[in-house]
Amino acid sequence: MVAAGLLAVAVLSWDRLVNLAAHIPLVPLVIVIGAVGCAVAADQVYKRTRTERQRRFAPRIRWWWVVLASAAVLAAVWATTALLLPQTADTQPGSETSKQRVEVVRTALAAGAGVGAAITVLLAFRRQHHHEEATERTEYDASERRINELYIKAVEQLGSAQAPVRLGGLYTLERLGQAAADHRQTIVDVICAYLRMPYMPPPPWWPVSRFRRAARELIGRKADNQRHQELQVRNTAELILLAHLCDYRPPDQRETTPADAQFWDGMGINLNHATLTYFDFNRLHITWASFAHATFTSQAWFQCATVTDGARFDGATFTSYASFDGATFNYDARFDSARFTSIASFDDATFNHGASRTDARALLTTPDGIPVNHAWPTGWEVQPTADGWGTLNEI
Repeated sequence: MVAAGLLAVAVLSWDRLVNLAAHIPLVPLVIVIGAVGCAVAADQVYKRTRTERQRRFAPRIRWWWVVLASAAVLAAVWATTALLLPQTADTQPGSETSKQRVEVVRTALAAGAGVGAAITVLLAFRRQHHHEEATERTEYDASERRINELYIKAVEQLGSAQAPVRLGGLYTLERLGQAAADHRQTIVDVICAYLRMPYMPPPPWWPVSRFRRAARELIGRKADNQRHQELQVRNTAELILLAHLCDYRPPDQRETTPADAQFWDGMGINLNHATLTYFDFNRLHITWASFAHATFTSQAWFQCATVTDGARFDGATFTSYASFDGATFNYDARFDSARFTSIASFDDATFNHGASRTDARALLTTPDGIPVNHAWPTGWEVQPTADGWGTLNEI
């Protein structure tokens, strides 16, 4: 349209353009402008819906590019000649007229050469742009290849029978996630999948007789060592999640203060049926969390945690102290059939969309008759039962 407008200005007089514009009806003009706008919008939508790899490939030069370039050069020569040649009619006849016509032809050819040079510069810019895209694509493919190799090697290390090799795989995944932000959710999913694997913690140490100690060393020493080693691997996996999923900024400064480089924003964790050994996730900040039927074998800390989308604790078992003080659940939080066998604290916890706690139970007294103190959030009530437990009901 710009090219057509320029040609119209060069060929037609201003009076004709004004008269032409005055005779154009308003409604068809609006329809034409709307059609052009819709065409441009459709083109942008089409470009954005294409895959990344399709956009990276340079399109070939079509035959109509050559036709348009030739037409632009010819139009420049013709327009220049049409504008300048009539001016030679007012000069005196003779050699001056011939010289001026020759100059007009030279000027027209120069204008055509200028248009051709501009098209050449445009093609050179296009070629350079595509060369840079090809270089960037090559570097991107090489980087993705290295990331895939490190990822595959780390996953293979997690399947090793040796605990030090599994530790190396976890640290490789952590380093990979720190370097490649696009793969962080996948790495978190892999670590969570490892924690969901069946596991039985080693038995606690108790003073036993010399005979029992010798029998344990003969029979179960190797198995206990493997379980202790696996415990160290699992503790390391939980510490890696702790290092990257907790946001230590004050809640009122998270919009203005940049996050720490170690924090991975926008993550979600799936620890269904996992056996968690020491879950210290104070100031946890994630989009969603699922701990359905998980077992917390030690203390579970969720102080000042924030879950923006949803949290599931249905069927979870808390065998030790559980703290949700100051935690914020912006969406639904489910505690259906959860079991609290020790102290549970929900001081200043916020449930913006409520909490589901059907058939949730809490231990009220120990077998020795010692009461277990719980701090339930507003709207929760404990109905004691005959077996020392209590059922969480809504007030």
